[in-house]
Amino acid sequence: MAKKQEYNKKLKRLTILQAAEKIFLEKPYKAITVDEVAKEAGVTKRTLYAYFPSKLALFIQMFEDYLQLLNDQFLHAISETTSLGQMIEKMFSVLFDHTKENVKFYELFWTLDSTEFDGEIPEELLQKIKLWNQALLDQAKKVLEKGQSEGIFRPVDPDLLVHLLSAVNKGIFIQTSKERKFNIADIEPDRLQEMFMDIIANGLLTTPKHQG
Repeated sequence: MAKKQEYNKKLKRLTILQAAEKIFLEKPYKAITVDEVAKEAGVTKRTLYAYFPSKLALFIQMFEDYLQLLNDQFLHAISETTSLGQMIEKMFSVLFDHTKENVKFYELFWTLDSTEFDGEIPEELLQKIKLWNQALLDQAKKVLEKGQSEGIFRPVDPDLLVHLLSAVNKGIFIQTSKERKFNIADIEPDRLQEMFMDIIANGLLTTPKHQG
């Protein structure tokens, strides 16, 4: 009986989170009410508050879930290969794939604005974002520094390189979306990513792939 109750609690919590996520990814934060989330989840507002103390708590949990998942996938990609050359490619393939699969969340993340929170993004949300972003940056930097120490990667600033790779990933989705929206060019993110990965393989590595 205790196990069933625990399972039901987890299921209820997940149901509330999924309902909140659906709404958060479709509407501005300020326009959303707890009543709306409760109705979407099929629970009373009292039940919702038994699992989450506020709308902000739900919002923060959504960010933590997405960013933690990306970090977990990143770590798995690093651990499943011993080749540093393949490792760097896998890391940023994971970043691209995760963004592509969750593009609505990342569009929200990239455009997160303090005006949604009456002029200041809540410190608790900022700390969660900083925590997971720093973990991601540290993992990537560690791989790059190891590759540089072994002479596999070119001697560039690893901090700047990690930020550059992240910026290119973000730009791929923003650029392709904008180009299609204004009927400028019909380019898929995958095509730009393929070109980007080729540049990494043949520009970052000290021995480009096409040279063996």
